[in-house]
Amino acid sequence: MMKRTLFSGSLLLVILLALALSGCSDSDNGLAGAEPTGGDDYVAMDMDDVYGGLTVSDEPTDFADEYFQAEAVAAEFTEADDPMAVDPEVLLLEETGGDPADPDRPRFSFVKITWGMLDRALDDPAVDAAGLDWTGMLNVDRGIAIARRTILFEKPGDHLIVPRIDRHTVAWTSHTGRGYDGLIIEIIEPPLNPDSTAPIIQNKLHLMTPQFSLDIPVSELSDLDMVEKVDELGNAIRLEGFRLSEIDLCPKGFLSGKWMRIDPAVDTEAYDRGVRGHFKGRWIDVLGIARGVVRGAWGVNGEGEQVFAGKWIDNQGRFKGLLRGAWGSADGDGYGEFRGHWINRAGTVEGKLGGKWFLATDRPAGFFAGRWATLCDDEASNGIE
Repeated sequence: MMKRTLFSGSLLLVILLALALSGCSDSDNGLAGAEPTGGDDYVAMDMDDVYGGLTVSDEPTDFADEYFQAEAVAAEFTEADDPMAVDPEVLLLEETGGDPADPDRPRFSFVKITWGMLDRALDDPAVDAAGLDWTGMLNVDRGIAIARRTILFEKPGDHLIVPRIDRHTVAWTSHTGRGYDGLIIEIIEPPLNPDSTAPIIQNKLHLMTPQFSLDIPVSELSDLDMVEKVDELGNAIRLEGFRLSEIDLCPKGFLSGKWMRIDPAVDTEAYDRGVRGHFKGRWIDVLGIARGVVRGAWGVNGEGEQVFAGKWIDNQGRFKGLLRGAWGSADGDGYGEFRGHWINRAGTVEGKLGGKWFLATDRPAGFFAGRWATLCDDEASNGIE
């Protein structure tokens, strides 16, 4: 399990504090003037610019980038065929109103799990196309587990196992080759009966696959952010979590996609501007519903600080935010972390994002995966730090 902190604490604090202060100011905040339609140059980004030289303009849908238009990427998150999603008790619990801090309200947790070749080594002959058998299951000690989205399941070979064992358990059949599969799981914990004399038992999530198993308290899902390698070829399992009191209280979710390095001999001008690579990926909510896409660059600025910048647009290409933050690496391990924030059109910091990236030494493109949360949810946003 990867638990190392890859950032220098003082460097990250200085970068994020300076960026937050610049983002919260309406004057001299480094934002370029916006045109009604986009056209920002993502090849010519400059890491010495606060937001890489990007503007608060709208963009063509999916940045007019063929990566997002590829069938496999476009269909990455598919609504799961879980009968529990329409269970009357589930529907009633999700409609519960009142004060989110009320202990008599249900608690909602979400976990995104992906497994296999997370950098999608589709053309790597060293990777067995037959892949690994990840058939497994998860369950909770108390509450209801619901599969909300399947990730790149190729039916009928990959599928949820129905009828279900019980309300606490989700089971699946999955095989990965040069790609990956995954699930987004919702956990609903009904309120405890205040009149009950039974002892309160800590509720845990139990995950079991042939390559990996995990037992973790559901209360700790708000801090869950890990990658576990399972072999030397690059197969791994990635877990990210959230815990919240109400689904619609404050927007939050996940982001993931490609994390690519550039060749300095080919992209000399970009390298001279501090760019070391680019990223592009999907921006989804906790239920796995696509809310837009993100694109940008990572590299080193003139002060030697490792920074990234990018733009988030919605599904219609409308501007949603400019991203800025810091990234760190673990020498020789081919992975690292990133942490940052995004600002709205007015230059105000709206939320935080963070996660992990991975680059195999013999492949130019890897992956990144992480979480985002608006600042109005302290538990979720603080869990990203």
